Amino acid sequence: MKRILIIDDVVDRAAWLKASLELSEFYVVGILAWEQVDEHSIQAASADVIIMDADAPGRDTLEQISLMSTTLDKPVVVLSAQKDQSSIQKAMRAGVSAYVAHSIQGEDLSGIIQVAAARFAEHKRLRDELKQAKSQLSDRIQVDRAKGILMADHGFSEEEAYKRMRSMAMSKGKRLAEIAEAIIFAKELSR
Repeated sequence: MKRILIIDDVVDRAAWLKASLELSEFYVVGILAWEQVDEHSIQAASADVIIMDADAPGRDTLEQISLMSTTLDKPVVVLSAQKDQSSIQKAMRAGVSAYVAHSIQGEDLSGIIQVAAARFAEHKRLRDELKQAKSQLSDRIQVDRAKGILMADHGFSEEEAYKRMRSMAMSKGKRLAEIAEAIIFAKELSR
């Protein structure tokens, strides 16, 4: 059962959404008006998915959406929003997992939430892979730079510089990138 937080300024619409979600066997952890939305109130709700109504997602709304989808790491579903391409693109760039620009029926909610959760999970996986690839590239650059220092300062071949760094990393229980960073720091101190 997914825990849902609703953000909507229109009380009747929020009540309908809550009832529809509960009929679909979701648990609604709370309903917030936009003026109540901040990082603390959202974290306190402990929701799995955030559903909001944003008839006109402006800059402030998009900033809140971005906070919710990235900082809080939660899928965000926007309902009854603007149909223009610009609003849709801005919302998607802000991290919205599903953007429904038409009226919905209660029975549509389960599918919308499932798609949003799946899309969010895939997007998160891709973000994590990108972060890991950037980290590996950064590590590789550090190792190459440190090898260059050892080659220039001590006359080692590239292979010998790498072997010495790897040997030190293993004997000290450190990552190769950490040893490379120490070599670079030591070189900078000696200038």
